[in-house]
Amino acid sequence: MRVDFVIGGTQKGGTSALDSFLRQHPGICMPTTRKELHFFDREEENRDYKKYHANFKPKPQHRVYSYIDRGFYAHQVRRLFNIFGKENVLVLLSEELRNQHQKTLGRVFEFLGVDPSFVPPEASVFEQEYSDKIDNQMRARLIDTFCYDIKELERLVGRDLSSWYAKT
Repeated sequence: MRVDFVIGGTQKGGTSALDSFLRQHPGICMPTTRKELHFFDREEENRDYKKYHANFKPKPQHRVYSYIDRGFYAHQVRRLFNIFGKENVLVLLSEELRNQHQKTLGRVFEFLGVDPSFVPPEASVFEQEYSDKIDNQMRARLIDTFCYDIKELERLVGRDLSSWYAKT
């Protein structure tokens, strides 16, 4: 048994929705115990992969886990690129899954080598409005805190993320 792909995600970044859609594809096996296994959160030698694989019931060859980390993303993405190779990492934005549902899932399925014509129904998964909005002053502080990291992430993934640090 082997891990064929990893979902690198952020809190409230769409990983629950992606997990839900991937579970519907007949060619993909997801963890049966829970979505977030946190098995690769720390660098360790002599990992017991049997414990990891116990979270999957053999179905086709694909296995997945969700890697959730908060705040600074560039370091985490760089780490994934170093471990798995950039060519083995597909970077998605939650906006893409929300705004271009079918196209984005087609990219994911094609990347994974499963039938890209499979189309799970669009659904809102754990989507909610927040009662407390971030005020402009707090938003500006957050942008100041994360701006350098976002720009580094832009460089790493070759994507325009300027809307993440725009102060409007």
